Amino acid sequence: MSLSNCQGCGVLHIQQKNVLCNDCLKQYIEETHIIKDFLYNHPHANVMDLVNETGFSLKKVKELVNW
Repeated sequence: MSLSNCQGCGVLHIQQKNVLCNDCLKQYIEETHIIKDFLYNHPHANVMDLVNETGFSLKKVKELVNW
């Protein structure tokens, strides 16, 4: 274990396995579930459909989908 800054919000935390603090990790998981649910219900959706329907920025969608 070591101290590091969260890559999401910058807060100092004890890094165990994740580079995100617990709050940012929880938010990241919730956002990925939103993307996953949308894609499950709309399998032919494109990136711009995700941006328009979820309200996430293009950068955020690419980050969550790992493009």
